[in-house]
Amino acid sequence: TGTGTGTGTGTGTGTGTGTATGTGTATDTDTATDLIYSVDHNIRARFTTTDLPRPDAAREVARLGDLGYEVGVLSGDSPERVAEMADVLGLPREVALGGQSPEDKAAWLEAHDDGDTLFVGDGINDALAADRAFCSGTPAVDRPFMPARTDFYLVTPGLGPVTLALRAARELSQVVRANLTFAVIYNAGAVGLAWAGLMKPWVAAVLMPTSSLLILAFTTWALSSRRALWKS
Repeated sequence: TGTGTGTGTGTGTGTGTGTATGTGTATDTDTATDLIYSVDHNIRARFTTTDLPRPDAAREVARLGDLGYEVGVLSGDSPERVAEMADVLGLPREVALGGQSPEDKAAWLEAHDDGDTLFVGDGINDALAADRAFCSGTPAVDRPFMPARTDFYLVTPGLGPVTLALRAARELSQVVRANLTFAVIYNAGAVGLAWAGLMKPWVAAVLMPTSSLLILAFTTWALSSRRALWKS
């Protein structure tokens, strides 16, 4: 299951299983059965699985919404199952799309990605979508196929790292904008003084290192271990 929308993220799921034994042939069909165990074409057991969200999934989806991100689900599971999962996660059913093939997921991202989409997927069928997204990640660090094709991978369970990374990126962006604003003001002032004939050599010698030290001091303070969200 992968997810994403305009700067959206993904939901990881676990699986619980129930079993029911029965007889029959391996060609029998049962739409309520997900897995069948058979011996010599004789059915010995039928398994019906239930998707369970990770414990923090609903909380992290709500946090992403509070931060202004839109979250959606693209899944190859049946639309009915995906709709039920959306209800558990607190998502509108219209943003939870089931029955999606790898090509469908990639096409959806191509149609909606404006350079602001984060896609998180855990299966080989998410590779095409991960390639189309502006940014992609995976929790499947134990399977090298996806980590090798995404921009990052998660090393802790749950969706908390996704929210944390987005918050850290937002804070870093604010620091960069502040530094650029200071640089523009400093350079405009320096050029104005030089144009007016007031920029003496010793003034320039003092201003240049002073401005650099101020930038370094502000950046160090803003990204210090007490403030940086990506510090544990």
